[in-house]
Amino acid sequence: MRDRRKVMKTIKRIDWEKEIQKTEEIRMKGFRTSIFGFVIASVFLLGASRINESASVFPALIMIGCFLAATIILIFTLRRAAKVKKIRDEEYEKFKENE
Repeated sequence: MRDRRKVMKTIKRIDWEKEIQKTEEIRMKGFRTSIFGFVIASVFLLGASRINESASVFPALIMIGCFLAATIILIFTLRRAAKVKKIRDEEYEKFKENE
């Protein structure tokens, strides 16, 4: 049977602030990758329209732009929802302490 003190020494505390910061960095990296993909697709479509004059690329560019706008709106909405949840959780903790 293992000694409880030895087990407790091996358990590391989780730094939640550091984990949240890592999550934000990963989220921003994914956002930058998405933007880069949209730019590359737009350049490719513009190049295709220059090579083949009869190809209509404008509808595809509008579709990519709308998808990009929806992605940005979703990111900002989710970020705001996370902030509101964090504030509510903090207020709830204060309420529980005062009881």
